[in-house]
Amino acid sequence: MNQTHLPDLDLNLLKVFHAIYEEGSLTRAGVRLHLSQSAVSHALRRLRDALGDPLFIRQGAGMEPTALAETLYPEAQAILERIVAVFHDRKVFDPATAE
Repeated sequence: MNQTHLPDLDLNLLKVFHAIYEEGSLTRAGVRLHLSQSAVSHALRRLRDALGDPLFIRQGAGMEPTALAETLYPEAQAILERIVAVFHDRKVFDPATAE
């Protein structure tokens, strides 16, 4: 695997990876993310280049995850859940209740 530096990796690619993994299809991942199939394919190519692994292999009408994708999925899931929590669990400043 190529060494990946955080500034070189677009974190939006995590959402694409996650959607492809769960949907098993670039087209369905695109629908889920409101992206074209072409945009999802381009994002997958960027992930493949960054990680040095195909991540998903076409099997019939779907995409099967590689061993690396299987390893990365739980971590990607946890990261995305944490990002959502950061933005949804924030406290809103209310001057009327501030001390």
